[in-house]
Parts: sequence; C-alpha cells; structure tokens
Amino acid sequence: MNKTTINIRLLTVILVLFLSFLFLFNTGKRDFWAPDEPRYAQVSKEMRDSGNFILPQLNGEPYPHKPPLLFWMINLFSVPFGKITHLSARLPSALAGVGCCLILFNFARNVFHNTRIGLLSALILATSIKFLWMTHRAAFDVLLTFFVMAALFSFYKGYKEAGNKGRYYTLFYIFMALGTLTKGPVGFLLPFLVVVAYLSLKRDIKVLKETKPWIGGVLFAIMVFSWVYLAGIYGGKEYIQQILFKQNIGRFADSFAHKRPLYYYFIHFPLNYFPWTIFIPGVVVYLFSREGRKRFQEVVFPAVWFVVIFFFFSIVSGKRDIYVLPLYPAASLIIAWFLNEFIEQFRDIRFRKTGYIPCYFISGLTIFLGFLLPIGVYKFLPEHIRLTIPFVLFLFAGGVIMLRFIKHARILPFLFALILLVFSLFTLSTLEVIPLLNQYKSAKEICDKANAAMKPGDQLAMYNFLRDSYLFYTNRNHLTVINDSEALKKYMHSNERVFLFIRDKDFKKVSESQDIPIFVIARDSVGHREMLFVSNKDI
Repeated sequence: MNKTTINIRLLTVILVLFLSFLFLFNTGKRDFWAPDEPRYAQVSKEMRDSGNFILPQLNGEPYPHKPPLLFWMINLFSVPFGKITHLSARLPSALAGVGCCLILFNFARNVFHNTRIGLLSALILATSIKFLWMTHRAAFDVLLTFFVMAALFSFYKGYKEAGNKGRYYTLFYIFMALGTLTKGPVGFLLPFLVVVAYLSLKRDIKVLKETKPWIGGVLFAIMVFSWVYLAGIYGGKEYIQQILFKQNIGRFADSFAHKRPLYYYFIHFPLNYFPWTIFIPGVVVYLFSREGRKRFQEVVFPAVWFVVIFFFFSIVSGKRDIYVLPLYPAASLIIAWFLNEFIEQFRDIRFRKTGYIPCYFISGLTIFLGFLLPIGVYKFLPEHIRLTIPFVLFLFAGGVIMLRFIKHARILPFLFALILLVFSLFTLSTLEVIPLLNQYKSAKEICDKANAAMKPGDQLAMYNFLRDSYLFYTNRNHLTVINDSEALKKYMHSNERVFLFIRDKDFKKVSESQDIPIFVIARDSVGHREMLFVSNKDI
C-alpha cells in the first residue's frame, strides 16, 4: 500500500466523519413537519403495523403516490428502536447524503484525476443550502439523487475503464432499478437520458450496445416489475394505473399539483444552491473564454448531466425546488473544477473578475447579513433578539476572515472558511432556531393533549381536512374525515363521548349552530392554522 492510497483513505475517513456530523447532528430531535414528513412516516408505520410490505397504505387506503423503497428503508432503520421514530425516518436521507458526497469525491477523482477537486466538490454539495436541509428530512429526493449518481458513476467507470466493464454496466442498471423503486420512472429516465445525451455529443452512441441492454433490461424488469406485479395483486388494477400513469405521465404532461412556469428553476435553483451560486457567473464567463473553451472537454460529462436534468424538469408541468436535487452534484463538480483552476492560476488576469469578485462579494454579504440580522429580528420578533448574538458573531468573524484570506490571494483557505461558516451557522440553527420553529410547525403538542384526554377505543375524527401528522401523533392508522355539517351533527350527537380535530375557521361556523354540542379541550397553532381539539361532551 503506497503513501497516496493511505492519504486517500485517511481523507475519506475524515470526510465521512465531517459529513456524518453535519447530516446527523440533532436530526432526531425535531418533530415531523408537514406536508411530507408525517405522511411518509405514517405510510411506513402502517406498513409496519399491517405487516404488508408490498402495498403502501395511508389512512387504511392504498397509497399510490410513491413506490415502496423509502418506506422499506425507514422500517429497516426502525428495527433497533421498535417503532418509527424521528431519527429512523430521516436516516435514509442522512446516510444517502453521506453516500452522495462520497460518490462525488470518487467521481471527481476519476473524471479530473484530482483529489482536491474531489474534496471540494463533495464539500460544496454538502454545504449547498437545499441539499443540506434535505438530508435532515424524511423524503425521497436525497435517496433518489444517490441512486442517480451511483448509476451515472457506474456507467462512467464502465465507459472509461478497459476492464470490469460488464460489472460496472450491470451496476448501472441495478442503480436505475433502485432509483425507480424510490421515486418512479425518473429513477430510470434521468441517468438514461444523461448517458444518451453524453454519448450522442461524443458521437459514440454505439457504446449503448456494450452495456448489454437486453441483459440489463431483464435485470431491471425483475427488480421493478416483481414489486409492481405483487402490488397489483394487493392493490388491484386501479392502484397500478394510478402509480404508473397518473402519478408519473400525468405529472409530466399536465400536472394536477405544483404547476409552475417554464422559468421556475432559473429562479429557484440559484436561491437553493446558495452560497455556491455566487460562482456560477464566473464559471459561465470562464467557459466562454478562449482558455475555457479549450478546457471544456474536462467538464463535458457533468455539464451534460446538469443541462439534461435542468431541461427535463423545466418542461415537466409539475415543479418543486426539491425535484432538481439530482443536478446539484453536477453543479458541484463544475464549480469545484473552476475553483481548482482559480487556485492554480490565481495570478492570471482572467480571474480578476471571474474569481476574485465573487469571493469579495460573498465576504461583504456575510458582514452585511451580520448587521441586517439583528435589525430584522428586532423589528419582527423582538422577543428573540438575544438568539441573534452567536449568529452575528459567526457572520462578522467569518466575513472578516474570508476578506483577509482573499485579500492575500489565499483561495483554498478562503473556501474552507466559507465551508466552515455554513457548517457553523447550520449547526447553530439546529440548536437555536429549529426548536423555536418546531413549536409552530409540529402537530405533536395538540396530539399529545388529545391522547391524554382520550381513552383507548374512543372515536376520533377530523372535520373538513386530513393531515397525516394527526394520524401519526395519535398513533392511529385510520381517522374518519367528516366533510359536511349534517354528518358532523350526526357524529357529535352520539351517545358516547367522541372527539374531533377542527380548524378554527370551521369551528366558528359550526359553533353558530345550536344543534351541535361542541366543547373545546385544547387549542394550538400548527403551521399557519389555528387547530382545536373538541368533544361532544364537556370534560
């Protein structure tokens, strides 16, 4: 074992420890926040309680919106706890986040043959705001990003290496199948379209035959359609039509949810990729320069990766900022490559604007935010002004340190200072800000009051809405939803004591009727809604 191998392994261990702390610190302390987290936790819980791991269910009904892999993983990580917990539901995202960064570290070393680019790209991805936040959530998107990356890395290794092509191409199809079991056809389409576009650009499309698509296709079909077939047995024809057509083709052509304009990601991607967005203009300018055009071949693969996924989701009618998470690694590769060029050629005149101006800007912005933060908090939330003190100190110190580094052309220390600043601010937020927001975002408090008031077997319903967090935190797998006043009247006139969750705006309308007995037991703000827990009999 040579010295270089030892150094790479040591660097990998340090990177894993850093990422594990960043993605796992305080991950299990926060409650599930609507809309997605409590839903995925509840589906996993109903899967566990029913023993049916084939057909996902929500509120006792088939849940055709997503395939089962995330729910399987949540249940697997829940085994040591004996139940679905906040931590076990988020472990798939956190560990997938570590996996994404490690793949990127090795990907960059294979594409650029440069360990520094590998380390920078992994750290840039880890500290981009949206990716970092999503590793702390129970969601599909980081897991999907991991499988898309793994599929692309497997293809690239098979394409570039003389030996073991068959093994890498087999992994290419396996990871696409796992991506499909995570979030549907996009798990296959994203890596496949990137590969086709890349090979077309290289005028090497015949390589697709080398991947042995007939063998890979059979393997893919066995992994995916075995579950589809079994799910069809349990859920019937309607379930299969829902998950294969409405939830996928329907969202692509004419989305029934999250319709956004074509330019949506031109605005939201830069915002969510902060702080590294600041270097994107410099990358573009450099790539259009004479030197950049000569070096473009070095970043062809990540550039195709970025453009294909960005274009794909832009033409899809349903859009959310988390959908484009699989292009974040490509952006991180390109920016890390550019920053490495900057580090190696920092005296070159072309980097006076493309390199130094973004660094000065982010340093100045950091100091400006240090001034702005306490003013904004004092104006809108004066009772929390003291919480801003450590943030202000970090922002001022970070901004000044970064200014000194860039003033003396110490680019690499500047970048690590920026990475550590994001790390420090996010970690501090999980200790100070997240617990404060949790009081307003979580339904657990009012559900705990409901659980204390009810006895086992008592009837519980919801009026005019259904939120999965109320299912999860009352430890039930089914709640009746009452949608009209006549049904509510009948329910509340029961001879037995019954209970109900109702929104304040609906309660005001209902309480005007003298015919409906209704007594408020608990009240709480959940998100932007004022929620009440009521009964037909006074306690």
